[in-house]
Amino acid sequence: MPHIIREVQAPYTVNLNDEAVGRETIILQRDGVPVAAVVPYAVYREWLALEATASPTPTAPLTPVSDDPEFERNRAAFQRLLPELLKDHRGQWVGIVNEQAVVFGSTANAVLEELAETFGDVRIYIQQVLEKPRVYRMISRRVVRSVSKDSQA
Repeated sequence: MPHIIREVQAPYTVNLNDEAVGRETIILQRDGVPVAAVVPYAVYREWLALEATASPTPTAPLTPVSDDPEFERNRAAFQRLLPELLKDHRGQWVGIVNEQAVVFGSTANAVLEELAETFGDVRIYIQQVLEKPRVYRMISRRVVRSVSKDSQA
């Protein structure tokens, strides 16, 4: 359970010999509302590592994942459009073509099919509209087992 330090008129003094410092999270409050946290250094380091792998902010450049400039422009457009997309399309999938959100759907496959039908063979970017994208870590490209409905009978 974190320690809670309430606002006082005098500046805060932290006794570095206090057992809570470096072991527990300390929450600072102003008028009963949390305003800051003092966390153990190990927790801070973990947070820095997570932040480094998190999706980029609109001010931070994207690290290219492809050598295809058109794909990268569409991917960057998704990041620019994300705040607006979250308002009306949270959880849906979106297809980006020519840096524009053009198709929305409940699944990536539905969006892909509509994009192919409408635009043909063009560079596209498909992503689910979430504040933090889901990242799937794959340990192998090899398909171990594929089961179709016909083979289950």
